[in-house]
Amino acid sequence: MPTRPYWNVRRLVWLTGTALLIALASMLTAACARSGDTVGVSVSAINYTDQELNGFIFEQPGDDTKVAGGVPVRPFQGAGRMCCFSLPKTWRPGIKVVLRYDWWQGEDKPRQYITKEFEVPPYPDGQVGTLWALFYPDGSIEVVSSDFAPGHEKWPGKIKGGPTPTLEYGRKVWQEDYDQLAGLLPYCERLANEASEKDFQEEWTYFVDRRKQESTQFSGPNDPKFRELKAREGAECVSSLKERLTAMEKAKP
Repeated sequence: MPTRPYWNVRRLVWLTGTALLIALASMLTAACARSGDTVGVSVSAINYTDQELNGFIFEQPGDDTKVAGGVPVRPFQGAGRMCCFSLPKTWRPGIKVVLRYDWWQGEDKPRQYITKEFEVPPYPDGQVGTLWALFYPDGSIEVVSSDFAPGHEKWPGKIKGGPTPTLEYGRKVWQEDYDQLAGLLPYCERLANEASEKDFQEEWTYFVDRRKQESTQFSGPNDPKFRELKAREGAECVSSLKERLTAMEKAKP
């Protein structure tokens, strides 16, 4: 049975730029913990590329037991803040960190980690902050510690803001989302007009599992009232999908 239309369809990536900057700005809070000459800072990443980052991890040079990070980062998006990584309170030359990361290759492909060592540049305004891994379209990577958000005039990254999806990528994501919705339409039309016995059985199994209390009103998949309900829901689904597809067609990048 197809994925149901009532569930989450991911938001189009090209609409998230402003929200991303707001989210990133809100993440830059006080450091996690302080001890001696070091401070525990959060870690994050920004993916400015059209490739999916499978994961990233910061390590202390020579000690792979002290790590922070790990989450994947979708194309043209930022990672959430994770705690914690130790950095000197006061910047000095020679502060080094190790970054281990890999790019998504597919479900059936082994992970191919890349490990690089970076020297952390001066902290903006001398204030230690979140440790960022910045992945750029030209293949370069920058590591900075900043208490300022992307978009701030003192942000130290070479791109002075959050990622902006390319038109090509926006169209690709739009097409994927559009095809996903359009692929649900035939099932909803069938449910509204001429559902098969198999369809009703599958709907009943799902109904009992997800709408258990409501299912007590019906005797089973052959109950005429249950079939009437499914036909109505199918018709509502068709109407909703057509409206959403029309709206997407008008907003096509």
